[in-house]
Amino acid sequence: MLHTRIVKNMALAAFAITLTTFVSCEDNVIDLEPVNKFSDVIAYSTPEYCELSVIGAYDAAQCGIYVDSYSRGYPFGAASIMQGEMRGEDMNLTAVFYDITYSASYTTSTANNQYYWEASFECINRLNVVMKGIKGAVEEGVITSVAGNDYLGELLFLRALTYHSLMTHFALPYNVQGNNSYGLPLYLTAFNTAAEIEEGLTIGRSTVEETYAQILKDLDEAETLFAGNDKNKVNGITRASKGAAIALKTRVYLHKRDWEGVKRETAKLVNGTTAPFSSPVGGYTLESSPETPFLSYSGNTESIFSIENNSDDNGSVNGAMSAMMSARDGGRAIVTSSPTLYNSNYWLEDDKRRNLLLYRESDQYYFCDKYQNPQTREEYAPIIRYAEVLLNNAEAALRSNDKTLALEMLNAVRNRSLADPAAQAYKASDFADDKAFMEAILWERRIEFHGEGRRWEDIHRLATDDLVPSGGIPAKIEYSNARSKGAFVINGEVKDEWYSPSRRFIPYTDKRFLWPIPVNDLIRNPTLAGQQNAGW
Repeated sequence: MLHTRIVKNMALAAFAITLTTFVSCEDNVIDLEPVNKFSDVIAYSTPEYCELSVIGAYDAAQCGIYVDSYSRGYPFGAASIMQGEMRGEDMNLTAVFYDITYSASYTTSTANNQYYWEASFECINRLNVVMKGIKGAVEEGVITSVAGNDYLGELLFLRALTYHSLMTHFALPYNVQGNNSYGLPLYLTAFNTAAEIEEGLTIGRSTVEETYAQILKDLDEAETLFAGNDKNKVNGITRASKGAAIALKTRVYLHKRDWEGVKRETAKLVNGTTAPFSSPVGGYTLESSPETPFLSYSGNTESIFSIENNSDDNGSVNGAMSAMMSARDGGRAIVTSSPTLYNSNYWLEDDKRRNLLLYRESDQYYFCDKYQNPQTREEYAPIIRYAEVLLNNAEAALRSNDKTLALEMLNAVRNRSLADPAAQAYKASDFADDKAFMEAILWERRIEFHGEGRRWEDIHRLATDDLVPSGGIPAKIEYSNARSKGAFVINGEVKDEWYSPSRRFIPYTDKRFLWPIPVNDLIRNPTLAGQQNAGW
């Protein structure tokens, strides 16, 4: 649970530290000094204040700036999930709310893109400021080095997570040439004074390779900093620990197409080469039911890291996952499931994950039902689960010709949702070649992570894949063309007439495959102004 809520106010730059006040869930207010004195004088003067400062860093990841308020889940409280789904094809749109993303009609001043960028870099600077303060608290003897190292591990994990999320929207995939190889500007020190902010406004973009190197450097360091292998003692799901750092590395190495890296990190989190799998770090294991990580989001064995939302602090009616996706009472039902996924012959009729869909007779449409609290919007945002670690490794194993392990890990995830695993599990003979095997793994990802924001990440990293290239942004179904048409049929066709004529396939070579750097930062930073994504 978030033990405190942070009241935030944007400074000059997107990455500038804010905060002069902490507000607890009970609305107890502690007045703090101005930001330029905050870190040195107050925030790290006691162990309790150090803890609150770290909680403030998580809050920056959960709910960032949007226009003039902190009322949306940017970057990770909800926005990463909603944007990740709206850039893909497995969820449709009933209203204009996310249409700019869904239609790829964004510009340098589009709000969703702008605030994703700004809130993310504000979060990164918050993390850097708190890291500086925690190091000072250790030096002054306020907290022990063990406690300080655990905090630093958490903060480095969050910085790596934020940078990697930005890379999937604003930079080309690791293996794709073009766009001057632009990655992201690397802000690795705190900007906490006017002079430091001015210095930061001269930093330009690193390369894709350099940005990935820094992400992995942060995660490697985070892994070594955590004192033990257990989950975080404060909250094992919404506070990072060694297991979270390792799990995120399996994702990052997958995006780098470093199959040996994926396998090396996964080996730290599995107990062998045959199912059932469990982790010696963190004790992670798949839940027996695919519903458990969502119905018991605050306490389960599968969720490695999630971002907390509660009834007092969430992505709001205009941004929370349940508000947008749910067709339950109180939900806005704006983002639906799509026939592209529901009708897939890879999704068996009696698969238990179909229980995480909700049918609405009024428009004959299905809705993702993983987030079932639209009236309170208190569900956690799933960032990485043990199921992803296993599927990451299934793909890496197949690509490095270990088909036995690939099949074992694919089936480990899929079998727990099958009515009769003994009869329905995949066999090696089911796949004519590696392409067919890979397609099964990728469809399993689409089914397993439906509504969790992972779809765009796979489309992005597979743009030019040798086996199963995504090619770019997929064509989108127009809700009004499929509404009340009986479009959802298990193993049914997906009709051409359901697709929108204005939302056709966009190749990865099109400028719209990447979001543009927002105009505000182009104005602030003359270096970035000369490093805009190609075509923008």
